[in-house]
Parts: sequence; C-alpha cells; structure tokens
Amino acid sequence: MLAGSRHWLVYDSAVLRISMPNIAMGTLKVTKFSCVKYATGDLVGKALAYVSLLPFCVILHTASCFYSRRAVHEMLLPLGLVVNETLARFLKHVLKQPRPVEMCQDLDLCNSHGMPSSHTQCMFFALSLQSAILLRHFSSKSNFSRAVDILELLGLSAASAAVACSRVYLGYHSVQQVLVGAGLGLLFGLMWYMVMSKLAPVYKSLASSRLGSVLQLKDTWPVAEALAVEREALANHAARKLKAS
Repeated sequence: MLAGSRHWLVYDSAVLRISMPNIAMGTLKVTKFSCVKYATGDLVGKALAYVSLLPFCVILHTASCFYSRRAVHEMLLPLGLVVNETLARFLKHVLKQPRPVEMCQDLDLCNSHGMPSSHTQCMFFALSLQSAILLRHFSSKSNFSRAVDILELLGLSAASAAVACSRVYLGYHSVQQVLVGAGLGLLFGLMWYMVMSKLAPVYKSLASSRLGSVLQLKDTWPVAEALAVEREALANHAARKLKAS
C-alpha cells in the first residue's frame, strides 16, 4: 500500500494497475499491448505466450541499433516496422474477419478482428527485410561474416515460425490469418528494402550534412562489412594519436 494513501499496486503478470476504492472496478480495462493469455497448467502455452512477445523485442532491437550505431539507413528499419503495423491494422479494419470463435470468448477478443495476424506479419517483415540487407553484399564478405549472417537468418526464421505457431496454438488467430500475415510480411519487407535502396543517395547527403555531423550520423549502406572498416579506422586513428603524442 502506498504511504499516505488508499491506493494498492497490483501486478497480475499482464499490467501494473492502481486499484482506487472510489472507482468502480468495472470501469477499469487491461492493456492489450503485451497481455497474452494461456491455459492454466499448459507449459507449452506458457512458453508460446512469451514467444508471442518477440515482435516487441524486434522493434526495440531495431530502434536501439540505430541509436547506438547512427547508420542513416538503420533509421528506416523501425520506421518500416511501424508502417507495416499500420498496414496490418488497416487491413483488419477493412476485412473485418473475426478471430477464431472457439477461443475469442476466453480471450475477450470477440469484438476484434484477426485478418491478418499483425504479430506474424511483423516477424516475417523483419525476416524478409533483414534477409535482403544481409545478402546484399554476401559474396564480398569474409567466411566468418557469412556464417554469422546465416546463423542470424536461421534464428530469425525460427523465431518468426514460432510466433506464427503461437498465435494459432493460443487461439488468437486461425491458420489462414497467420499464413496471410506471413505472406504480407514477406512481400512488404521486400518492398521496403527496395524503398531503402532507392533512398541510398539520401544517406550520404544526410550523413555529410550539418545535422548529420551534430548527430554523428554515418552512411554504411554501400559497405559490405561496416564493423571491420570501423575497427580498422579506429585502430589507425589510435595509432596516429599515439605517434603524435
């Protein structure tokens, strides 16, 4: 209980809520942002409920990559995920296909639409886009970098398939809704890659601009192994500093 008040903090594994005695409990709602339900005692369902949260990890990962590395083209990765999610929500609103009737009552989602599965679409969008980006300079990379890229794509493929399976197993979507989400994600991922490729001249201009200098932006789009180039550049810079001192 909070000091000096009658408010209680209640954590139900879905959301941290403040229960206030002067507000009727019927007026409170649970956020759907990360709430995933599964049957009590179902260990597989519990594991898949956590797997369903992987799209949020992908979004946070892409945003943090841009923030930490400041590569201009990586700014378009989280933006693409947002546009992809907007497309999925628009299609749900237009198609208005209900979720599986067997579970919608238990999941409290009978009034929402399920075509396509936005979770699945998000993961397969990320898989498609990342595959195109990693394979762009594949032949120019070292054997070690190729192996790392292959492992990354295999892991992302497994994660995407697991999310798709989780949405069906937990009753949030039908097989058809998941397959359509996967197909749309793959297609839109390739389309977003083409948009990124067309914008390549902008990356250089933005990185060399005054704003780019202030924000420490860089253009790594045409570089096959940016980390290796940066490592070598930093080593040379350190050597020159050491020689000058």
